[in-house]
Amino acid sequence: MKILLFITCLFASAIKAQEPAQLLAGTAKVEITPAADQAVNLVGQPLQLRDPLFARVLVLKTPQTSMAIVSVDLIVFASKKVIDEAKAKYGLDHLILCATHTHAAPAPRGMIIKPPAAPDWTRSPKAPAEVIDWPGLSADPWYAAIEAKVIAAIGQATQNLFLARLAAGKGPFESAFMAHNRRLVRAGIVGAMWENPDRRPTKPVDPTVGVIRVEDMTGKPRALAVQYACHPVTLMGAGVVSRDYPGAMVDHIEQELGPDCMAMLLQGASGDLDPYDLHNLRGGNRFNIAKQAGISLAKGALQIVQNLKAQSASAIQVKESLLTIPNRHGNLSTEVGLLTMAIGRELALVAIPGEPFIQHQLDLTAQSPIANTFILGLAYHGKGTPFVVYIPTAQAVKEGGYGATECSFLAPDAGEKMVNEAVARLQDLASPPKASK
Repeated sequence: MKILLFITCLFASAIKAQEPAQLLAGTAKVEITPAADQAVNLVGQPLQLRDPLFARVLVLKTPQTSMAIVSVDLIVFASKKVIDEAKAKYGLDHLILCATHTHAAPAPRGMIIKPPAAPDWTRSPKAPAEVIDWPGLSADPWYAAIEAKVIAAIGQATQNLFLARLAAGKGPFESAFMAHNRRLVRAGIVGAMWENPDRRPTKPVDPTVGVIRVEDMTGKPRALAVQYACHPVTLMGAGVVSRDYPGAMVDHIEQELGPDCMAMLLQGASGDLDPYDLHNLRGGNRFNIAKQAGISLAKGALQIVQNLKAQSASAIQVKESLLTIPNRHGNLSTEVGLLTMAIGRELALVAIPGEPFIQHQLDLTAQSPIANTFILGLAYHGKGTPFVVYIPTAQAVKEGGYGATECSFLAPDAGEKMVNEAVARLQDLASPPKASK
């Protein structure tokens, strides 16, 4: 009788182990637009309010692990305060704070560049962690209010949990608006091709868009995250607060899929990629082009999504790494945190707190054991330095130019080390568990 009971329990445990993990998801968004008298850009110039800015939260939870992914309409958003408080208040295991990287967003006072009193920290050979007082950014009342709003929105998302299914995929994306590689290398000389109105072919680029759809058990879409690599700079210098193309993208998706579906952009490895148009645009056409760029990206994502079939998700697995990478000059080094997440073999995310060149995204995709592997650039998970500016390839450092030898301070092989670490962790996560003896 005891033997029969043991076999029955063993069989039940085996069946339970084969059952898909129960996935819960929750969403929330909150407006973070500053007051008119608080909106200034990185060089301290006042900005006129045009678009509302938002923070968007997607919480994914299984019985074993919970994760919050936050997308914020700022150039960069790396607040350890938000991560620590959200974990403590809501019991979350992991958080990723992503920035859409819109260059038409205001900056907190602690980041403002006003030489010589506040030199250009983005071009400094020193690490931003040495130059920027990241916790001190909360001294700006507007920025402190953003932190509080984001923490509250994360809490709201954890209260809005529903049984969910997930679908992930990627597909080709061609657009008349973006993106081209802005590094122009000719005969050993590197120039910056900030705009490309003639749509000349450039390389490398990644002509794909990634999508993550979260739906409830009735099949109703509740969240659609779009991963794409391209600098949102069309409205940079236009003197306005705007979400640029990411705003037009999420607005179009939510219009198409309904008010119960929250859209969000997850910026990819956009370090050397720009939209085709920039300085050649004038007047209202500048705003129209940014809008059309976002709509084209939304349409591309929606086309891919319609061919995906959602599945009950496998377990969420997460690895957090801390790499010690030498700085390019001097004897100092920088701790760079990477977060690697896998949901079964359907989806993988790699969060990097900087702006990787697109070749790193192509290399990671080629080497990853998980087909839908997406780099999240400008993504901070609470460990290591909050932001490491550009992450070029070693070849780009040899060639020089903006983003390679300017606005970049890590050793030339830093990006390669990050990709190798991510691939190793993904191989661990994708491997079937070893049978216990």
